[in-house]
Amino acid sequence: MTLVDRAIRRARRAAGHDTPDIGSEMARRDARWDTFCRATEYINFEAVPGDIVEFGVFTGISLALLARAHRCDPKEMTRRVAGFDSFRGLPGSEEPHARWQAGDCASNHAWHPLLTVGDAVTPDVTRRLFEECGLDAPLLHVGPFADTLPAAFPAVHRQVALAHFDCDLYESTRDALWALAPVLQDGAMLLFDDWFHYRGHPQKGEARALSEFLAAHPQWGAVQYQPYSTFCNSFILYLR
Repeated sequence: MTLVDRAIRRARRAAGHDTPDIGSEMARRDARWDTFCRATEYINFEAVPGDIVEFGVFTGISLALLARAHRCDPKEMTRRVAGFDSFRGLPGSEEPHARWQAGDCASNHAWHPLLTVGDAVTPDVTRRLFEECGLDAPLLHVGPFADTLPAAFPAVHRQVALAHFDCDLYESTRDALWALAPVLQDGAMLLFDDWFHYRGHPQKGEARALSEFLAAHPQWGAVQYQPYSTFCNSFILYLR
C-alpha cells in the first residue's frame, strides 16, 4: 500500500467509511497506480505549472487514477484533469499491430467497476466513474484528435504539467505531442502507456512519435523517468 492509499484510507475512516471505495479497488487492480502517484508527486513537489491531460481515455480508469493521485497531495498546485478521445475506437494506422485493429477499444474488454465486458465506452461512463470515486468532473474533449486538439491548445489548456498517452498508435501520439508543443512546461512529465508495443521497436508507435518530436523541437530534451507495468515508459522534459 502506497502513502497515497494510506492517506485516502485514513480520510475515509475519519469520515465513517470503513469499506473500500471504487477508487481503492481500481488502484489495487492497476499496476500503473504506484507510478501515477510518483508522477503526480513529482510535478507537485517541483511546482511544475499546468494541467493533467490524457490522450485516449477509453473507460476512464487511468484518468480517474491520475486525478485521485493528484488530489491526495496537491501541494497547493491547482490543476484541471482533462481527457481526449473520440469514444469510437482506434483509428487506422500505417503500422500494423499484432493486437490492435481499427475500431478496437469502442467497447470494454477488461474489469471495470461500472461496466461488463462488451459494454459500449462513452463519455458518460468516465463522468459516472469520477462521480462514484468522489472526484471533480473531468473536462472531456470528445471527438477526433484532428478536431479537438487544435481547439484545446492553447485556448483551453495554456500550460500542461503531465501528459498521459494511451492512444496506442504512432499517428495519434504524434498529433498529440505536436499539439502540446506550445504549452509544455520545463519539467513536464510524459507517461506513455504503450511504449513497448510493436515488440519494443524504437522506430514504431509511441517511441517513434517522441523521437520525431524531439528531433523537430531541439529546445527540448527528455530524460527517462522509469518504465512501469508491462508496456509503459515515462520521461521528464527539460529545456536545453
